[in-house]
Amino acid sequence: MALEPKDLDIVIGLLEDPDPDIVSRMCRKLYELGTETVEQVLSAVPGDHPAHREASRVLRWLMAPRPEAALQSLLDEAVEDIDLEAGLFAVAKSAYPDLEEHDLTQRLDRLAADITPNINPSDHPIRTVRSLNAFLFDDLTFRGKQDYDKEPDPDLSYINRVLERRTGIPISLSSIYLLVAWRLDLPIVGIDMPMHFILRYDSNHPFYIDPFHQGRILTANECGEMVGKPVDGQMLPVASSLRILIRTTGNLFMTYTALGDEPRAESMKSYIDLLQGA
Repeated sequence: MALEPKDLDIVIGLLEDPDPDIVSRMCRKLYELGTETVEQVLSAVPGDHPAHREASRVLRWLMAPRPEAALQSLLDEAVEDIDLEAGLFAVAKSAYPDLEEHDLTQRLDRLAADITPNINPSDHPIRTVRSLNAFLFDDLTFRGKQDYDKEPDPDLSYINRVLERRTGIPISLSSIYLLVAWRLDLPIVGIDMPMHFILRYDSNHPFYIDPFHQGRILTANECGEMVGKPVDGQMLPVASSLRILIRTTGNLFMTYTALGDEPRAESMKSYIDLLQGA
């Protein structure tokens, strides 16, 4: 899409704005506009101009594998299950093309490293989980966004934004909890509840964890009370990483639909179709 001269001047001005947030938003908009617009900006300014530097960066994003290709590659490489962390990164990169995978990995590595001194392998599992809960929900103030269904916000589902804002919905908070727990070699799995998402600590006496509510510890009966009916094994199935990605993209599809953002909703629908076809 070619820009009118007046619009081109506005774009160039925003790309050299002293506010990095404004520059970042303009870069993401350029990414959406596509290669033709980026090349137009590159042709309009000299190589040492700030707008040229930023537009060159956007062009590199456009040349990188698209999210669909990244997800397909992960599906092709999967042996028993898809790589959850890499999948969540690919989905987040669709909205934040400047996101770097090593930045996400380092952030999660740092969380695990910071809590490691408080984790004793000989401790009772409940004590271990309480230590992890205290770190994530008391020290770092991760929290669930109340009434998230009434205030659609895609950033509640993108892992990078949940890590930055420390606010999410049940499945995004559970995903971060899982990725930290797995780094600590804790036997925790996702549980695919109706209208909610929790975790289970697998031990001789398994119990459930609700990251959306500060990691509260639950019995199976208490899980049943949450959904208003007695539960059995079928009501509390283990969620594969693939299932977590399908639910995450499904939430984003519903969010963008509620916001009236049809192009992004269609993108999420294509990811869902790809993942469900695996």
